[in-house]
Amino acid sequence: MKKALLILGFLVLFTSLIAAESVSIEFPNGNKFEEKQPITFKATIYDDSSNPVDGEIIVTVEDAERNVIIEKTASSREVSSIDLGERAASGQGVIKATYNGKDYFEFFEIGRKELARFELDGGELRVTNIGNTQYSKVIKITIGETTGIKEPELEIGESISYRLVAPEGVYNLKVTDGETSLIRSDVQLSGTGQVIGAIDNSAAGRSPFTGGISPDESSEVAILSYIKNNTFVYVFIIVIFGAMILIAIERQYRKRAGK
Repeated sequence: MKKALLILGFLVLFTSLIAAESVSIEFPNGNKFEEKQPITFKATIYDDSSNPVDGEIIVTVEDAERNVIIEKTASSREVSSIDLGERAASGQGVIKATYNGKDYFEFFEIGRKELARFELDGGELRVTNIGNTQYSKVIKITIGETTGIKEPELEIGESISYRLVAPEGVYNLKVTDGETSLIRSDVQLSGTGQVIGAIDNSAAGRSPFTGGISPDESSEVAILSYIKNNTFVYVFIIVIFGAMILIAIERQYRKRAGK
């Protein structure tokens, strides 16, 4: 009986010593970081007397959307730096330190950066979200003297392409969202009568045309070209003509029936 009590007491003491150990996570330069800035932290193991000791800690870093950015082993009391890369979402991230089967957490903030990259390949404009949050800025596209706008909604890393169209010729081009700009001269474009603008190359559901009809808006060529690029308008006109034909047939039938 005494031997059993002695063993039980030893187990309780040993368990309490293990339980007394803890890990703290600190940020030497503060817990707020800019987009693409490495996360600098220090994880420290403390014994049951609150003294720092050496040891290895498994560290997991997640962004604001709880995507695991990295998992690595860190040494106690040493300052570590982790590069979150370009796609870490903005907002409140978390560092989890695992030691002796227990998890310890600390939070940090990643600044919000809404940023896009503009690329021109021939007559195609490509917009890519290179920030760390959804990109939804208004983009002004100026072709010659005509300006139109696009309002894409791009998730982190997502891209969208627009086909730039105009009467065949050479144009000065400017694309800007107020922060990022792309300026090109002598851009060769073609594809429409008098219509100037940007056609969305993505799936249906987004507005396919943005721009203006250059100076002569009464031009039949411009109107026909605009209709050609708008399926809804085309279908609507067919429906109207179909309805008119049916009404004419019905009226003719009534006249004959009334005789």
